[in-house]
Amino acid sequence: MSRSYTCPVFRPADCQGAPECPPRCPRYVAEDGTSYTIYPVATAPVSPAEIREYLSLETLPVGLEADNSPGVSQSGDPTDFVAITDGVPVGLASYDRSAASTSVTVAGDADTVAGTELCRHVIANGVDSGEKTVTLEAPPPSLRRIGREYRDALLRREPQSVTIDLECDAATRATRVPTDRADIAEPQDLSSLVDPVGVAVVGATDREDAIGRLVFENLRETYGGRLVPVTPTHETVGGVPAVDSLEALDGDAISLAVVVLPPEPALDAVDAAGRAGIEAVAVLSAGFGETDGGGTEREETLCALVDRHNLTLIGPNSLGVLSTRNGLNASFAPTFPDAGTVSVLSHSGAMITSILDWAQSEGLGTRDVVSLGNTAGIDEAALVRYWGADPDTDVIVAYLEDVADGQAFVEAAREVGRSTPIVALKSGHTDAGSRAAASHTGALVGDDSGFEAAFDAAGIRRVPSQQALFDLTRAFAQQPIPRGDRVAVVTNAGGPGVLAADALSAAGLTLASLDSSTRERLHDGLPSAASASNPVDVLGDADVARFQTALDVVLGDGCVDAVLVTTTPHPLVDPSSLATAIGETARRHGKPVLSCFSGGPLEQSVDDALLAAGIPNYSDATRAAETIASMVAYDRFRRRPYEPPEPVDADRGTATTTLAGAQLTDWTTIGVEGMSILEAYGVPTPQGCIVEDGAEAQAAAVAMGGVDRVALKIVSPDIPHKTDVGGVAIDVPLSAVESTCTELLETVRATVPEARIRGVQVQEMAPDGVECLVGVTRHPRFGPLVTFGTGGILVEQQQAVDHALAPLSRADARTLVDSSPVAPLLEGVRGQEPADTTAVVDALVRLSSIAADHPELSAFEVNPLVAAPEGVFALDFVGELEDGR
Repeated sequence: MSRSYTCPVFRPADCQGAPECPPRCPRYVAEDGTSYTIYPVATAPVSPAEIREYLSLETLPVGLEADNSPGVSQSGDPTDFVAITDGVPVGLASYDRSAASTSVTVAGDADTVAGTELCRHVIANGVDSGEKTVTLEAPPPSLRRIGREYRDALLRREPQSVTIDLECDAATRATRVPTDRADIAEPQDLSSLVDPVGVAVVGATDREDAIGRLVFENLRETYGGRLVPVTPTHETVGGVPAVDSLEALDGDAISLAVVVLPPEPALDAVDAAGRAGIEAVAVLSAGFGETDGGGTEREETLCALVDRHNLTLIGPNSLGVLSTRNGLNASFAPTFPDAGTVSVLSHSGAMITSILDWAQSEGLGTRDVVSLGNTAGIDEAALVRYWGADPDTDVIVAYLEDVADGQAFVEAAREVGRSTPIVALKSGHTDAGSRAAASHTGALVGDDSGFEAAFDAAGIRRVPSQQALFDLTRAFAQQPIPRGDRVAVVTNAGGPGVLAADALSAAGLTLASLDSSTRERLHDGLPSAASASNPVDVLGDADVARFQTALDVVLGDGCVDAVLVTTTPHPLVDPSSLATAIGETARRHGKPVLSCFSGGPLEQSVDDALLAAGIPNYSDATRAAETIASMVAYDRFRRRPYEPPEPVDADRGTATTTLAGAQLTDWTTIGVEGMSILEAYGVPTPQGCIVEDGAEAQAAAVAMGGVDRVALKIVSPDIPHKTDVGGVAIDVPLSAVESTCTELLETVRATVPEARIRGVQVQEMAPDGVECLVGVTRHPRFGPLVTFGTGGILVEQQQAVDHALAPLSRADARTLVDSSPVAPLLEGVRGQEPADTTAVVDALVRLSSIAADHPELSAFEVNPLVAAPEGVFALDFVGELEDGR
């Protein structure tokens, strides 16, 4: 497609773009199939007069001549574009030099998608032209969509406009070719579940205290669509005519069936829903996989029915579904929320009622709320993808007890999380489970370690408590994302200001160093006794105007990424007025501002003012600091380019042969004889071999050549921890190899007489360095999990390790190394030379590839992996085998 916008054949499914293409492909196909073409106004096949007529413009933008001939007008700016469908102009983007912004207009009867695509073209053109920012004025639906799509490049958001940072990597998504420019993978359509055209309640009743009555009454109170009770025993429910069965309904008029019946009749109802052509089913009934006595079999039958009829299923054992899109309360929750931008998924119905109660008390609205129940139908990944594509969901909140498909969940969250923050509270912390572990790693890795690694990989912000969940959700919903960790404090009291600074430091944030010009402006605008450095103390007698002056100056400092306002009660400060002033000032600068109004419970008028101002308030500065720190961590994730793992060069055949041979024995573990696997994958190992007695050990040591000292290690499938039984001798001189080996064998046989001993490994001594541990286990949900940290014999006592999902990219491995407890040692301490961390990263990547390539190796560990200035050396290996017989 050339710059003249000619394209002989346009097939988005296989178009890869070409060098002569414009910054963004001018062809766009909306979800409803409507095709739009975007032209520069100067070369459009319509005249300015036609644009004015079809868009009902009173005047044309400056620079457009009202010529009646197409393609001859002169645009006032090269960023003027027109959207055309079926030869008719339906949208215009025109640059206003006086306001330094681009205004987007859409025809009254046109889909707002035309305005959204015009905005994308303006962004792409700005990126291509090397502009730094662009301000867009557009219809609200287009602004919401652009604000969502480019949230990580959003500098400022006003009611009628957004300003985009074109130097941010995320802005380049506007320039992608058709097959690669989608922001998120195509989600499953869940509109029949959260935005149904009609709802049938199977099991609706007038009986007091029945769930069927609660659900039906909830729907009657809030839902605006068609509502039908389904019961064979009543002609009406709540005065609404009932039908005997779902098969009596038209699937085009009812898209959601809510089933509130005992488990066996519930299965019949799901089958009937499928036969009636109903698209979605919410099974609130219990008695399935969460129970004994046939529950598992019933759930399998339910899944089979869902597959047979291609149904969208929530449940069973679900609280239900709520959505403020259309007043849907297909649940027995006692509270229906206000409309907002937070969507919630939960495995616990009780947690949903708790979240709804909190949201109502805080005045925070929601978009969709889904109780997954047993997750027999749609899962966490499907909901995350769906909400990721929803322009009106700004935050996703998840209460998780497990995930149905770990890898799909991570992939969905990683993609969606680039533009939509995901906040998760995960229950079920478990012990490390060291009872049957054959390695240190097995004793260090519990089920929760896999979730922690998965959340890190996907950029999910995990919180430790309900309070932290509420704190962070509110901040994400009400404030922009900070673009760095530099935080300023504005306060009217020295003590709380210092406490706030301490809290920020403890949370890993940087107390911003104010620019000299900022300090000068503060000196000019504040009393001489005030502090013009950070924390900025406006003094106890400050009124709202002084607070606002200081906040305005501090927010204007380019060295400040966020501000925490702390205040104590004072007769000169009306807290409601202060809340309003904070909100007004924050909106002008587009930076996050949080507050800490300390003291007793706030009056309702103050809470209302904070809510109206969109300022999250915290009773304690520590909570505010931890919230900002989590937002900063999210910003770092979304700005870090995703680097997928790449295959490593390896002799996979040798590794496969070694493992296959080991599986043919009756051994369940493989020891140092598995060192050949490491060598096949390019992980450096010292010279070594296995011998049967002292004489062979002596000969082997001499044969190594140039080696004056060796290490001796017992080889036995029954002794994973060799040091514990006297099975290791290091720094053995050549003259003592034979006698030391003989003594070692005698000691081990006396200590562990039942152990099967294959021999002794004679190994070249490695250079001195930092002893690290690298281990791999397999998580039941997320697959291979890499553990890295401090190695040696005290691993379990120190517990100094971190975890990541395998296979690792080099970026993943670098992050794991840099964030691990062993990182300071690798940098060199007490005059020691730094270790070669690049070699450590390479070893981690290669070891993680072993895990990904060889599922027959259920777990393995290299301890120690010595990291020295001259490289890394794997000194030991122990692995657990899957039964291959």
